[in-house]
Amino acid sequence: MVSVETLLHPGGYRTPRHSHRTGQLWRIATGLLVIETQQARSVVPAKHIGWIPPDRQHAAFSESAVEGCAIFLDPAVCAMLPDAPALFEPDDLTHALFSRLCDAESEYDPRKLALLLDELALTPQARFSLPVPTDPRLKNVVSHLLQCVDDNQTVESHAVHAGMSVRTFNRRFSAQTGMNFVNWRQLARVMRAMEWLAAGKPVGWIALSCGYSSVSAFIEVFRAWTGKTPGQWVIKEGPFGRR
Repeated sequence: MVSVETLLHPGGYRTPRHSHRTGQLWRIATGLLVIETQQARSVVPAKHIGWIPPDRQHAAFSESAVEGCAIFLDPAVCAMLPDAPALFEPDDLTHALFSRLCDAESEYDPRKLALLLDELALTPQARFSLPVPTDPRLKNVVSHLLQCVDDNQTVESHAVHAGMSVRTFNRRFSAQTGMNFVNWRQLARVMRAMEWLAAGKPVGWIALSCGYSSVSAFIEVFRAWTGKTPGQWVIKEGPFGRR
């Protein structure tokens, strides 16, 4: 371990793209952090642990105020962690280990770090990461959709804007993101909804802002991706102690 840092950021926080010589693990206690790399856009909700490998370019921002803790790791101890950015859904033991390592009053114990890394290697990864295609024409489409999540244009319309046939658009989009266009757009909306929920926006406003004609349609899609209604998600992903 190299160092531990407390995270305290106001709503609207943003960093330019940068990298660290060290690996970085962080856990959000309140709020929700968005991480962007060249390959993907990911959300890190409360009670999750995020991971960025050493020397990986990334930017971070948040609609909501964020509190948490980051652990910076010497590259020599990062081999057990993924070689790409990741998001973990930790159990109580992993949370406890992370808390002990972040506790300023606790003496650093390398055995606790080794145990945390062992546990993370067995911890399931969350799927709230949105792959970014490499084709510049497709990148333009997804950049627009990330800015305008209420856009309801058809795939045929987006294919025309990209200068492709629908068949080519769908084939390249799936090949470069691992998702079909419909699912990608749904996940983009769900992830943006998470940002707004963490910032305290009302569900009705979020549904309309995500392009849904009704709150019930939005809730159905949100539950399909998260297993929870927006209200249930806010309670579960709230500050520690709100279970």
